[in-house]
Amino acid sequence: MGTFDQSKAYAAQEEGTNFFDDGREIELLHFVYSHPDLDGFRGSPAKVLGAIDEYGRTKKYLMNVGEAKGKIVTDLIAEVKPEIMVELGGYVGYSCILFGEALRKAGGQRYFSLERNPEFGAVIMALVDLAGLSDIVKVVVGSSDESIARLHSAGQLKRIDLLFLDHYKPAYTTDLKLCEELGIISVGSVMAADNVIKPGNPPYLKYVRSTVETKKAKYEEDGADASNVKGIREANVKMYEKRYGEAKFNQSKGNPNLVYDSKLINSFEPTGVPVCHVLTMSAGVPVRGIHFYNQHVPKNVLLIFFSLATLPVSIALACLGFLHSRIYRGSRTIVDGHQPCKRILVTGISTTSGLTIARLLNRYSRHRIFGADVEIIPLTSPGRYSRSVAKFFRLDAPEGDNAEPSVDSLLSIIRKEKIDLWINCSTIVTAVEDAEIKRLAGQIRGPGFKSVQFSEDAVRRFHEKDQFIGYIRSLGLQTLESHRCTDEEEVMQVLLVVENRNKDRKFVMKQVGEGARDKALGVTLLPFSDAEETKRYIKKLKISKEDPYHLQQYISGPEYRTHTLIIHGRVISFVAYRSTSIPIHYTALPPISPLSKYMLEFTETVAREGGHGFTGHLGIIFQAESESEDAEIYPVSCNLGAHTSIILHQQTEQLAHAYLPLLNDSQFEIPSTIIRSQTPSPSYYWIGHDLVTLLCIPILSNFVGYGNVKKEIVEESILELWEHLRYWKDGTFVDWDPLPFLVLYHVYWPLQFLRALMKGRRWTAIDVSTMQMAEE
Repeated sequence: MGTFDQSKAYAAQEEGTNFFDDGREIELLHFVYSHPDLDGFRGSPAKVLGAIDEYGRTKKYLMNVGEAKGKIVTDLIAEVKPEIMVELGGYVGYSCILFGEALRKAGGQRYFSLERNPEFGAVIMALVDLAGLSDIVKVVVGSSDESIARLHSAGQLKRIDLLFLDHYKPAYTTDLKLCEELGIISVGSVMAADNVIKPGNPPYLKYVRSTVETKKAKYEEDGADASNVKGIREANVKMYEKRYGEAKFNQSKGNPNLVYDSKLINSFEPTGVPVCHVLTMSAGVPVRGIHFYNQHVPKNVLLIFFSLATLPVSIALACLGFLHSRIYRGSRTIVDGHQPCKRILVTGISTTSGLTIARLLNRYSRHRIFGADVEIIPLTSPGRYSRSVAKFFRLDAPEGDNAEPSVDSLLSIIRKEKIDLWINCSTIVTAVEDAEIKRLAGQIRGPGFKSVQFSEDAVRRFHEKDQFIGYIRSLGLQTLESHRCTDEEEVMQVLLVVENRNKDRKFVMKQVGEGARDKALGVTLLPFSDAEETKRYIKKLKISKEDPYHLQQYISGPEYRTHTLIIHGRVISFVAYRSTSIPIHYTALPPISPLSKYMLEFTETVAREGGHGFTGHLGIIFQAESESEDAEIYPVSCNLGAHTSIILHQQTEQLAHAYLPLLNDSQFEIPSTIIRSQTPSPSYYWIGHDLVTLLCIPILSNFVGYGNVKKEIVEESILELWEHLRYWKDGTFVDWDPLPFLVLYHVYWPLQFLRALMKGRRWTAIDVSTMQMAEE
């Protein structure tokens, strides 16, 4: 998404419907044609666009697509190389000048701009002529559906390669259906739709995301349902009622056999307000191409089939690995045979972090390791089948937001099995509830019970981002400037001070507690160049004591993360790594790296200040000012609990010993050196994820010619996968303990996909390392 240059921001949009059709469009035409540089504008699309932007910034707001969102579509034009492009809604010609020029550069033949208002149409024609694009841009005045039908009937519009929708919101769906029925939108056509999230167009989103079966059933039940405007703001429904009367819609059935692969893209309004509402789509038909994979039913079916197809290879790999381990290594190395046998419980045993810890403890100790996890489908938890686990316990799943069933079942296990040490790797409940379990379990089992879990007072200091930063600052450690704000005035006071002190300093805002609006806020840099616009933006957030926000200084460098085991206020093990776009690829930073050294020193200070009772897994997220190894680096947030990145310690025998002194707390001795990952440390990946994303999708996409996936991209993906196979290690597979790997890919996930099919549960992403499925 990037950032927005506030020097280019348009004037603020007026309230209601008072931001267009009030004479400003004709005023713009006079502004451009009376401009001192008019002669330089002739034949220059860029300069004409510059003049329109100048009016929008210095005079009045214009509802143009703008430079930021416009780039999304111009990039799409360069990629798709359409011969025929159509825009619905031309307004003053900004989009058709920008896109018409892009179309000409891409070798296109004709750009149709359909505009209902004849005055707007006249403005478009005048500015298009000034820009020198009359040879490629044709402006058509009239209602969009009538114009589409007329052009098709006249033989001028036989196919649309790229369609841009930015007109009357309720007509998005009906006009798309008309194009489908006429056959001018067909397989391979690409669409880009503006404003589908803000101000919003639920009927359109629902239609383009529906399956063939759903669309057919809907039509049979309700007919064309052309007047459906449910979910669209009333102001947008009645936007043109005063001038044109009540809206009438065409009754086209559309082509329900077409399916769409869609993607929402973050961007900015011309005013600088962040949005996530440019929807790009490609049309296809069922069982053709990788867009088929992105539909709910075929996506799950394909993944189940892929699991079955690769099962023989996985079985052979598991058998060979297990045989190798029995011949050359054996499965267990006991190094503390004189220590009495204790009972250790690892929760979240099926996650990568839980399984890694259980395997280390099993291999390098003589204690009994118990595993526990929520198991939605009985007998499908991969951790259940690990050789490192003496006994597996099924935890009750939380009931919605009520985690009590899971908490009660865990406490029952600790009591009945007389657990001596609890190592928490679960993602089931929150850190606050985990801390409560620690306290209650201590009461049940007495002073002999130990746990690797932070106490309630520690969780309160770290759980929310602003509390964490405040605590770090109280320790005298370096932090970015940040503020907890409970009303608009607090925000403005901070931002006005910044304006007077350092205009280059920018801030970002997030809801305290990682609220749902964080994604919508994106990376919005504050303050804007216009103080009044900043105030309007802040007012829309409705900040209050009940819904506070965290205002933090913004820097643009790379992100780094750490994972640390802390016992009694001392750092026992530590690993640092750079965050990547794919969150299940891990490569450790070298311990000698200046960044790694600083993050370790920082974490040691935090641990030491936590005191003797400070015990648990802690991950801190840092942001650097630049790519340099010597860049200034600042903490921005933290994670409480074991993280997947502990896999970087998978071959570190000393990590197993790090937990064991807790079992004999009276004689606990801090290791003389902090446990670091091996040097050189192997990188880790998950083969199931990479086979799908780096092999199957690129090859299928290229094979069917879908999405313009170039051969070079496919080759790069295959080379990356080959590098992982040769030099990286899989995060789940271990030769002496292969069953969790087999169950993960050939039992757990296939049954999850089958369950999603049967229950109609749609998902957008899965994380094979944490066993989590992100549902729509």
